[in-house]
Amino acid sequence: MSVSASNIDASASSADRTIVAGLPMPEFRKIGVEPISGACGAEISGVDLRQPLSPDVLDEIMLAFEHFLVIVFRDQDLTPEQHKTFSRHFGEITEIPQAPTYGDHRDMQEVRREAHEPENVVPSFESFHTDSPFLLQPPLGIVMRALAVPKFGGDTAFSNAYLVYEDLSDSMKALVDELQIVYSGKHIWSNNEKLPPEKRLRLRESHDFREDELENIHPAVRVHPRTGRRALFANTAYFQRFVGWTEDESRALLNYLQSLAQRLHYHCRVKWKKDTLIVWDNRFLLHRGVHDFKYERRHLIRTTLKGERPIGPSDFSQAK
Repeated sequence: MSVSASNIDASASSADRTIVAGLPMPEFRKIGVEPISGACGAEISGVDLRQPLSPDVLDEIMLAFEHFLVIVFRDQDLTPEQHKTFSRHFGEITEIPQAPTYGDHRDMQEVRREAHEPENVVPSFESFHTDSPFLLQPPLGIVMRALAVPKFGGDTAFSNAYLVYEDLSDSMKALVDELQIVYSGKHIWSNNEKLPPEKRLRLRESHDFREDELENIHPAVRVHPRTGRRALFANTAYFQRFVGWTEDESRALLNYLQSLAQRLHYHCRVKWKKDTLIVWDNRFLLHRGVHDFKYERRHLIRTTLKGERPIGPSDFSQAK
């Protein structure tokens, strides 16, 4: 994925200076862009993802992705191969160890809950989270499409981690800027086996990841490698502790930081319809499924995009 700084600056300078997602609204001429909320998210129109995309259209899609962090395309009846082709515009497709794969496609995952199944069958979390932060290179983003959705409910909600960080006090920023986090996915399967069968998650049965690849240390504040914008990268999913802190100390601070991401003015919600496709930035955006439906089927399929190793404020300063 590539968006030039000059492209963003030129678009922003010619916009009407409306602030959305924390920055001036860019100008779009090749695609339709309708923000979902003031915090993040936009619906994109005028694009058929089954067809090859011209460079100027693709540039604007990438600009929308970087600005809004989650972009939504409606009525995209794609084959799995078309889904993958579009995904590769954003980056390399990768596997993750825990999510069930989709049919014969090892490089696609599914999020599926049958009408008779309980909410907990889907690997989900009670709070906003980022996917697979325990990997050395957590995913850059997710490209997900709906095959079947409930009549009502089943939305996916998002929280802008840039805005969460930017609203912290200067003293709190100085504290979290220096923190590192141990994230671990080593115990997902063993912990799942300890649960009663009716409470177990649907997990991938086998994978090719080594155990030492399932635990890594990352900064609590993540910096965009090109723009330098900072976002909070601390969430409860797979969290073990802050480096150098006790577990009790770590949980006390994490619970406070996690509570900030729940505030509605950082959010947008995407209502799924059949053949809706969304792309979200897993690095700087938190998400959660809203399982407010019963006795209906919800089936989503996705590709996962390989990301870079997270860099913190000190790493970014040294690299400049």
